Amino acid sequence: MTPLAPNGLAARIVLAILVAVGILYGNLGPLIVSGLAHRDFTSANAGYLLSINLYGTALGAMLIVFGIRRLPWRSTAALLMLVVLLADLWSAWRPNPETLHLMRFLHGVAGGASIGVISSVIARTTNPERTFALTVLIQLTLGGLGTSVLAPMVVESGVAIVWMSLAAFTTLALAVLPWLDRYPAPESSGHDGAVARRRAPWPVIALACAALFLYQSGEMAIFAYVIELGARHSLDERFIGNAVAIGLWLGGPTALVVAWWSTRSGRLLPSAAGTALTAASLVLFLAPSAVAYLGANVGFGIFFALALPYLLGIVSEMDNSGQMAALGGFVNSFGLATGPAIAASILGDDQYDRVVLFGVTALAMAALMVAAPARLLDRKDKRARVVW
Repeated sequence: MTPLAPNGLAARIVLAILVAVGILYGNLGPLIVSGLAHRDFTSANAGYLLSINLYGTALGAMLIVFGIRRLPWRSTAALLMLVVLLADLWSAWRPNPETLHLMRFLHGVAGGASIGVISSVIARTTNPERTFALTVLIQLTLGGLGTSVLAPMVVESGVAIVWMSLAAFTTLALAVLPWLDRYPAPESSGHDGAVARRRAPWPVIALACAALFLYQSGEMAIFAYVIELGARHSLDERFIGNAVAIGLWLGGPTALVVAWWSTRSGRLLPSAAGTALTAASLVLFLAPSAVAYLGANVGFGIFFALALPYLLGIVSEMDNSGQMAALGGFVNSFGLATGPAIAASILGDDQYDRVVLFGVTALAMAALMVAAPARLLDRKDKRARVVW
């Protein structure tokens, strides 16, 4: 089998599919929360279950950071994705609440570790934000498709249909994994391994990670309850599902633009502006009207697809070995997990306005924090991969 060109479009698509394996369930989060809330869970408990899955993802991403340079990435990724597949199949087969918490946590740990492994590989490519943009495209497209197609099936058959769909996607990822090239880690020069240890200053790395964490926790706090938000405003169930799906689908073309445009205008403007505009869009969820609800979903889909690839790309460019990219996988997953957990804790008696205000505030802070690391990278090399 002839491997794909390491920096070619086909290889980037395969890498994007592999990253999506560990986190695609997050894009189906509203469907999972809504489906569980109508069966054996309350709305708050359904949100907590999603957070357990996401915290497992964060833990897996954190653990893999320490071994990322020593493990053979291809076989490690294959093993982890096999565990993800088995966890989804078990969740569909034995969906009782007692085992579901444990199984979703295990799914998260394996999925988060696989995200860290593949993110470290992406960091070894040129213009990593292009591959992250394709990952966002896949997540949004399949998230929209899942919300539109699976929502009626979840009402009839329960959340098992979601777990089975995720298992099918993981099977696809395992099938395309062998097509990738080796992507060796950069070699150290000299006895002290100076090249491998070169990275941005730690305060800058901390700001980049904080921005990514706040962005993901803020948007996921709201997105996990997006279906419940529509129901609170007494909107039609079919309209709610279509509005969420349309918003996710419209984010796809934006992700394609990011993949094409890359860093031609640097990183500062698209990352800060995209984050701020995401916050502005989500404010519309406070208005009790169908037009505002649709606008919030559309704005979220578009600006999420603009901001997130740059935020992930900025963290991954904090070093050249891929270790910071793996750390970014942990921060990304930890933020996604924390959002629904905070939302569930402040929800109270269905006080969804609190959730929206928390999410918007977190996103506004992220827009401020990303400025310094983005500016540093732009000063070193505005249009190409930074070499430390």
